[in-house]
Amino acid sequence: MQITQIGDKNEAYNAIVTNPQFAEYLATVTPKHPAQLYEAICYVFVFAILMFLYWKTEARNKAGYLFGLFLILLWSIRFVVEFVKESQGGFEQYPIFNALSTGQWLSIPFIFIGIYFVWKAKEVKEA
Repeated sequence: MQITQIGDKNEAYNAIVTNPQFAEYLATVTPKHPAQLYEAICYVFVFAILMFLYWKTEARNKAGYLFGLFLILLWSIRFVVEFVKESQGGFEQYPIFNALSTGQWLSIPFIFIGIYFVWKAKEVKEA
């Protein structure tokens, strides 16, 4: 509103977007990835994979298998999506940890826990 000298927020936004006079201001805005949308879409696929495995295979009879797979899929997606997200601070300020983001560092243990559950999954005997 200060740039356009227009009092209404919606009109000021539309002026910046459509008016060529404000093109230089619009060019300074850095585009960002819609990381939340990437995550949400991938989580729908996680749901579909787990539902398929539960209803169409014998995976439901292995104690811990689906839970472990859930952890692996969910946190692997989170790990990958963190590459396109803007840093939220945290571990990155320390030189030893700045290779990965905080979200990636926090995802790694859950992926390993999921691998453990999948590896240790055993067939449940029905009574």
